[in-house]
Amino acid sequence: MEENRVSRRKALSLLGGTALAAAMPGGLVRAAGAPLRFGIQTTIWGAVGILAEAEKTFEKAGANVVVNKFDSGKAARDAMIGGHIDIVNIGATPFVVGVAKSNLVAIGMSAYAGGTLALVASKKSGIKSVSGLRGKKIASQVGSQTDFVFQTKIMPAFGMKKGDYQVVNTKFADHASALASGSVDAFAGVEPYPSVAELDGFGVVLTNYMKYDIVPIILGSNWDVLTKRTDDLVKFMKGWKLAIDIFQNDKKHAAKVIGDFFRARGYKMKDEIFLRAMSTMDVTTAYRPEVKTYLTTMAETLVKRKRLDAVPDINRALDQRILKAAV
Repeated sequence: MEENRVSRRKALSLLGGTALAAAMPGGLVRAAGAPLRFGIQTTIWGAVGILAEAEKTFEKAGANVVVNKFDSGKAARDAMIGGHIDIVNIGATPFVVGVAKSNLVAIGMSAYAGGTLALVASKKSGIKSVSGLRGKKIASQVGSQTDFVFQTKIMPAFGMKKGDYQVVNTKFADHASALASGSVDAFAGVEPYPSVAELDGFGVVLTNYMKYDIVPIILGSNWDVLTKRTDDLVKFMKGWKLAIDIFQNDKKHAAKVIGDFFRARGYKMKDEIFLRAMSTMDVTTAYRPEVKTYLTTMAETLVKRKRLDAVPDINRALDQRILKAAV
């Protein structure tokens, strides 16, 4: 596992309730000027963070930032709960849970990523549509935003409920290999893995998530860091925006940098895959008007599923001060 992961046992105990509230006391906030520890996901959702680290855009903005890598937003959130990171790049489901059970707060958006997520079936299976997944084994990283939309929006749209298909809890990075080996019939995954499966010829994209969900990706921190290290977060945001500029305006260079990151971790992926994956993500720091309603509806769903006790104050959690200062 990558740096600063908290153990599964610790994460589960923290998510139990009272320990979670005590996991991030104000005393854990480090002094102004100390490195801000930033957690990103090792999927296309982490692309801007990968660029920021490689191109030193945080340093160019005067920010002192250490980038830590995680296999999912849930893992990164748990690391923040454990006091191991200060900022996180996170999907809506783990964000809402973090808001409700801890003191997580948004400082801006990372992207809207409905196009980056897809249901992919094995080409050998002959499955041509989502309806063909009934009774099949589907790899999905349980607890992630990707899994939430897959199980609560896409499958019900095709008349399927829990039990009509088998979910195999699998890390995003293992989805393509699981499909290629035949251990699952399909996966609910995030780029670049759908593109890998399709371009390498062993997978067929049945649908992406764009029709079903905007999939907001959030830059989150916590209230203590936000109030005590505001100036450092403003510098962070300025460095983040410099990386966005590279992502949007120098796409070939960005694809090479991102490709080099994944290739250094043993993935044999051409830059073409990352250019394609990048094109599916709307990168912006701005809150769309519908984000508040989206997150509130998600919280209500989590309450009904007994994953939360009550709907948290989403309006308060979408803080504006860093965005306004980092112009």
